[in-house]
Amino acid sequence: MAPVFRHVPLTEIALDDHTFIVTYHPEIQALQRSVARVGVLTPLHLRQPSDQALLQVVCGSKRLLACQHTGHTSVPALVYSAAELSEQQAFLFALPDNLGCRALNAVEKGHILLRLQQHFGYQPDVLLQEFCALLDLQPRAETLETYGRLATLEDSLQAAVVEGSLPLETALWIGTYAAEDRQALLEIFTGLRVGSNRTREFVTYIDEICQRDACTPAGLLQALGVSVLLAEAQLSGPQKLESVRRVLRQARYPQLSTYEQRFQEALRRLRLPPQISLRPPPYFEGQQYQVTLRFGQRQELQQYAQRLLDAAQHEAIDTLLELL
Repeated sequence: MAPVFRHVPLTEIALDDHTFIVTYHPEIQALQRSVARVGVLTPLHLRQPSDQALLQVVCGSKRLLACQHTGHTSVPALVYSAAELSEQQAFLFALPDNLGCRALNAVEKGHILLRLQQHFGYQPDVLLQEFCALLDLQPRAETLETYGRLATLEDSLQAAVVEGSLPLETALWIGTYAAEDRQALLEIFTGLRVGSNRTREFVTYIDEICQRDACTPAGLLQALGVSVLLAEAQLSGPQKLESVRRVLRQARYPQLSTYEQRFQEALRRLRLPPQISLRPPPYFEGQQYQVTLRFGQRQELQQYAQRLLDAAQHEAIDTLLELL
């Protein structure tokens, strides 16, 4: 039998049944305005799992949401029986409906792969061969693991990935920690809008400090006063980011940070012009400083050379030499 077309009251639909729905945090403002003005133009596809059961949404979940928000009490729909459309057929029917009208985000791809594997019993080799290309993913075992883990993360982490405020790899890393740690870490990375390079740096610092000091990320960040830095109204976003980076680096490399601070203080006392740069050996693991001098005229060379000779007599040089 073919599906039956009819206007279905919303009371006959299982509004909390997401068996076939893959859309994550849908944007329906424009659709809602359209439905309010002209109604639903494209019928939903619904499935009745048994004679007495409420109908399941196969295709058209966003149209249904728009109807709920605009006060519609019924929707046009094609209704299938369980015999006409099995659960697996319904899910595979819903996929092209989504793929044909938009690009799926990472969370939606993860939910699809996980549901195909856990709910419908698809083996990993079939997912790699048939569905990764369909979802525009690399057909590798790591892909299934990564997106499967993403689909199991809590909503706040998934939302941050979809919004672009948290890289996928960082969300998975945060997801390995306890709830208190996840909340503290999410506050940093989403609140500061940490870029990819800084993200890797922060992750390394936090992991290494926690391993060395046998502490948790939440405990570490509290001890460093990171929440106070984030709440500082007088600091801009980039300034907060640099402040958090500085305290993390100092905690990871306390001796090196002390050396760097002493170096900068001694350098300020020398009051060298910007045309003269003085650089220490990497990590202060060496026996010599490097001086770079920029000039464009003989007179400038003579002037800056004299400044260097004068600096050689300054007591700050003793401090610099002690750092080697």
